[in-house]
Amino acid sequence: MLDVGKRAMYAYVDETGNTGPNIFDPEQPVFMTAALITKTNFDLVHKKEVARIARIVGETELHANVIGIDRIEQVAGELLALFKRSDARFFVSRIEKRYLAATKFVDTLFDSFENKAVPWHVYNMRPMRLLLVFKVASILTEDTAKKFWESILEKREQRAYEIFIESLQELRENVIDLPDQRSRQLITEAIDWATQNPEAIYIHTNSKAARLGHLPNLAVFPNLLDGIEQRSKLWKRKVVEIVHDRQSQFQGTLRDWHELYKNAAPDVITWTMGEKYTLRRVEGSEFRVSSAHESAGIQAIDAVLWLFKRVIEEKPLGYRSARLMNHVFKRAYQNDLSFDAVGRWLEGFFADLYSRPFTEEHQKRAEEYGRLAEQRRQEEMLHYAQEKLSESI
Repeated sequence: MLDVGKRAMYAYVDETGNTGPNIFDPEQPVFMTAALITKTNFDLVHKKEVARIARIVGETELHANVIGIDRIEQVAGELLALFKRSDARFFVSRIEKRYLAATKFVDTLFDSFENKAVPWHVYNMRPMRLLLVFKVASILTEDTAKKFWESILEKREQRAYEIFIESLQELRENVIDLPDQRSRQLITEAIDWATQNPEAIYIHTNSKAARLGHLPNLAVFPNLLDGIEQRSKLWKRKVVEIVHDRQSQFQGTLRDWHELYKNAAPDVITWTMGEKYTLRRVEGSEFRVSSAHESAGIQAIDAVLWLFKRVIEEKPLGYRSARLMNHVFKRAYQNDLSFDAVGRWLEGFFADLYSRPFTEEHQKRAEEYGRLAEQRRQEEMLHYAQEKLSESI
């Protein structure tokens, strides 16, 4: 029997939109996940209550996809009352798969540690990197994105690099469509350097788990654990157990990743522009895979996730369902990796930046930084070329 002490907390996770390696399925362009977070073992405490709610609509279990919107509306008020009684909190997340593909392309091609032609600040300063994602996405055709995606999932190393270089050449042909000269120069130089030095770019891995790590299911997992961790700190409660829906084909990899994160070093890392993060999350917790049949918590969050999907797709909700989701959103950590959400963040960031005075001193410092960044870039490229030449002799 799991500890159900006063300082414990639990999370119940479900997901939808899983298309495996095929992230370009037009029928499912978004991957979503949600978690129900409670101070008590929801499965033990509320099993009978969830079964009672299911019986209201003539079912033995809550499965929103089976029940449908009309019957969900019938029990939405009951679920809302249950969530209020259990003082539940939530994590809701979506990943737009097109955005994920563009982000992966940028992370692969423009990481300045690997691609010596990329100025350090262009990739390592978050606003600059996100702007680059939008620039690349504007010229990244679906065929080129599919080719790139194939390269990072390819098992054979030589073939992976062949496909990757093909995708680079296709992207290069579209660089001319970018409106500003600096972006055209930056992206062209990055592509040319990677094409000439493909061995420097991390494309291939023999690890199946690492290849699966590119997929939406695993891309969102660190953020899910972070959301649970933040609630743990706020409540000052230990995460005892995370229960994940068994339908996921990635359950073994998710379990392994959970082990890595909960046992990671606790050090706080400060990155550029004051960003702080730590790899360790949900220390001491257990990760259990369960079916909805066995978990009242998964059944409850399944209903929330199904309604969340309708909200994202701008489909209508009934009055009770809308009240339920309003309650959820007010008590949820939200993670949205999409062009719309990231675009809004960038607009806010630059609106604030441009509202501040820009002095001559700022101009001088910017010019000096630019000079040093270019000097460093040239030195890095020269050093790599010299090392590569010496190894070939």
